[in-house]
Amino acid sequence: MKYFHLYFLVFVSQLLIAQQTDFSGLYNGNFQHENFSTDIEFEFSKVNDQYQVTFNSLNQNAFGIPAGDVRITGDTIYFALQSDSYRYDFSCAPFSENLMNGTLSVDGKHFDFKLYKEVNESKTTVKTKDISLRSQGLFLYGTIYYPENPNGKAIYLVTSSGNQDRSASRAEALLFAKAGYISFHIDKRGTGISDGNWQLATMPELCEDDLHALEFLHQSEKVDYADIGIKGSSQGATKVPYILQKQPKLAFGIAVSCPASTLLESDLNYWKNTHIELIGKDHIDEASDLQEAVFQYIGANISKQALELKIEKNKSKSWFHNIWIPDLDQVEFDKKLNYSPLPYFKDNTSPMLIIEGTEDKIIPVSSLDEIKKVIGPKKNKKTTFTSLKGADHSMMFKGTSDFPYWTSLHPDYMDTMLTWMEGQ
Repeated sequence: MKYFHLYFLVFVSQLLIAQQTDFSGLYNGNFQHENFSTDIEFEFSKVNDQYQVTFNSLNQNAFGIPAGDVRITGDTIYFALQSDSYRYDFSCAPFSENLMNGTLSVDGKHFDFKLYKEVNESKTTVKTKDISLRSQGLFLYGTIYYPENPNGKAIYLVTSSGNQDRSASRAEALLFAKAGYISFHIDKRGTGISDGNWQLATMPELCEDDLHALEFLHQSEKVDYADIGIKGSSQGATKVPYILQKQPKLAFGIAVSCPASTLLESDLNYWKNTHIELIGKDHIDEASDLQEAVFQYIGANISKQALELKIEKNKSKSWFHNIWIPDLDQVEFDKKLNYSPLPYFKDNTSPMLIIEGTEDKIIPVSSLDEIKKVIGPKKNKKTTFTSLKGADHSMMFKGTSDFPYWTSLHPDYMDTMLTWMEGQ
């Protein structure tokens, strides 16, 4: 009986600890391991007696990432995050009233860190406001970020490719706001909660939505166009020179990872880079020719019959199974694939910052040089070209790291943009 009472008392004491420990709140810290360092933030909230955990790291371009496998044992809360390559298991326990000790376990290794509770959560440095606006008969929704110490200027984050909504650029919006800029982004039509269908829209129609968003920012926040800049990445970057031509009153444009080609050619370049090891150097050009034909069909540049002839001719090849071929009868044609930013760079007179990463596997490697040629040395001396060594298409650092389980933004990326913006 003594053992029973002992086990019962231990069980009751653990239950009381779990009941007494309130993990609710916002905790932040800095995770460091040798040459790697990144900000980390966890928000613990209790819903129907169950804890929910979300993860933020502006340096990793992560915001509002939900954790799984949340459980409590004694005075410790456990949870996990999952990436394409790794599972990250966390355990956190209070050390004092506003401090938690944590351990991250990944790939069989363990790393300690500390989290500090935000004691005055209402005193956040960035305020936000969700808005709605009308564009071409559609309701579009977005968020404006207000800095604690405004510099009187604003920046609009141009919508990009695919099904990405505004959450994809939330980390950057916060970083710009922390630097003093009113920042603004929207759910592209057909993404998030915005009306419409981005797949059926033309590139001018998508750019028109961005122009309406800029006019909303100008009117609602009473900011002159001369104090508003725009920034776009990838497909968003290809829209930057177009928007600058349509609204020349804008202060500047920043184009990050912009292809000096059509979107089709950029997509094909990415496909080639990701398949060259599978297919081999001896066959990659031949295979790329067929994959390009598929893209050309989707771009409404060749007929279904022409594509089917190419498919029939190559289907016995050893590499054929690596070709992406959709159901040709169900294809939604997308003429945006034929869009190129080069004609709009050519006659642009606005200040521009064009940034490219040396480890970008999506855009053609010669893009920065090609854009330089198109602009020309005498046409626009207000343009700055920057190549960041070790940065990939998303501006994540791909250099040597002592902590290979997380990637973070290139250390010079934000500083490059903010320093340049200060001079505009």
